[in-house]
Amino acid sequence: MNAPAQIITALVAAGAATFLPLSSRFQEAVTLRTAAAKKAQTAARTAGPAAAPAGGRTETGEVAPANGVAGSSIPAGVSAAEASQTILELAALDGKMLTSRQIIVLLEKVMSLPATHMEEARAVIQESKNMVMSGFLYSALFSRWGELDPEAAKTALSAGSGSNPMLKFAGAASLAGGWLERDPDNFIKWLSDSKEEGTAQDREMRSTMMNGVLAMTEVDGATAEKLIAAAPKERRAWMIMDLAERDPSIDPRDAAARALAEAGDDQGQRSSINWRVGRMLADRDPKEAIQYAETQDPKERGQTYEAALNSWMDKDKPAAMKWLKDQPESVQADAIRGMRGEVKDMSYDEMAKLSSDVGAQAGSNLWKMGLEQTAEKNPEEALRYLPNVAEDERPGSYQQIAQSWTKKDPEAASSWIDPLPPGKEKDRAIQGMVQELRSKEPDSSTIWASTISDEGTRERLVNENAKIWLKRDRPAAEEWINSSEALTEAQRAKLLEVK
Repeated sequence: MNAPAQIITALVAAGAATFLPLSSRFQEAVTLRTAAAKKAQTAARTAGPAAAPAGGRTETGEVAPANGVAGSSIPAGVSAAEASQTILELAALDGKMLTSRQIIVLLEKVMSLPATHMEEARAVIQESKNMVMSGFLYSALFSRWGELDPEAAKTALSAGSGSNPMLKFAGAASLAGGWLERDPDNFIKWLSDSKEEGTAQDREMRSTMMNGVLAMTEVDGATAEKLIAAAPKERRAWMIMDLAERDPSIDPRDAAARALAEAGDDQGQRSSINWRVGRMLADRDPKEAIQYAETQDPKERGQTYEAALNSWMDKDKPAAMKWLKDQPESVQADAIRGMRGEVKDMSYDEMAKLSSDVGAQAGSNLWKMGLEQTAEKNPEEALRYLPNVAEDERPGSYQQIAQSWTKKDPEAASSWIDPLPPGKEKDRAIQGMVQELRSKEPDSSTIWASTISDEGTRERLVNENAKIWLKRDRPAAEEWINSSEALTEAQRAKLLEVK
């Protein structure tokens, strides 16, 4: 599969459902993936004999396409007139809802643009108000640009993606795919040579490419290993797992052992690796994932049990539930987190029934998940769940409810929080409210932060929120700072120094 079509297939699999019309979302997503794969195969078969420099001749004596790449299967670009028409279509997109068939045709047109129209297309796509669609188009554009002229693409991406993180990631990951298609050795050399060189923006782009290249681009095993070797040590474990997820010939257990060795003592990486290997094994056979978990250190196998149960619930819910109920309490407590997707559709009574069938810690974890899911939909109903959450977890649940409730109805949330007895639970509830209010109402969030009983937390949050308030409405903020009994003279002076 050539790089541009590989990028599109990956993106469609990840995000098509977010922008397709509701009436055709599921059917169209399947159609789009299939069409992308077929077009990729067709492009690879019909690219023709190896190209020569523009105007020259291939090994078979044919005239090389004006926009082809020498010695590769990268196809020529369309004519200037066709390219200009594609630009016009891109400019006319905003406000339109396209079917998946229209999307795949447009993406193919973008991937057929000549080098002369790359920058114009980039400027038009970046102006799009449809964030998801612009991400798809940016991916196609930079994958194509990376095939034609990676240096120019790299310069354009550095200067032109603005502050949109979706465009930055889509562009960088796709540029990496196109560059690999054109000249993998030169791309890997650039990655290796620029580890400590260049601007902060260059280093960020290199990091973004590393984050997405193996997950979104099809490369052979030897090239993949070169990419992993060129990556900084903190990135290698992720890339090893990316490669294993993409290559079914790699045993996930072998990949996990290698990735864990690279991760060392980094608990965040180790936790993610264990989740991923558990999910990969469970997708093949949940029992295989569980057997693997049983060989792990008890301190690290929780993520694997969680991933295994998560997959098993989709495949055979009765068998998964029977297994869960038969396990020791320590295993139940870890594995039950894999039921997060099930919990959102469970009633309070169903939660109560299941919690009575498992151990105390597993039951508390179940109630905590249920509270989180319920708080998003109905914060007031979530209050009913609080007594069932373990005491040490309860303050965090207060924060979850407060934040969700503030988002929906700040007045109702404050009416609940205000009479709560002082302590950790009220402090965390206030933190939830402050977190939700700070960007919208920094005056309210600052005043609420000043009522937190824990001195260190109070000082930190008052400082953070008052700084925002000072920038938004300095006279009102200064008046409060000068009169508030929650601040010391030193704190007042420090805040008033903020410009």
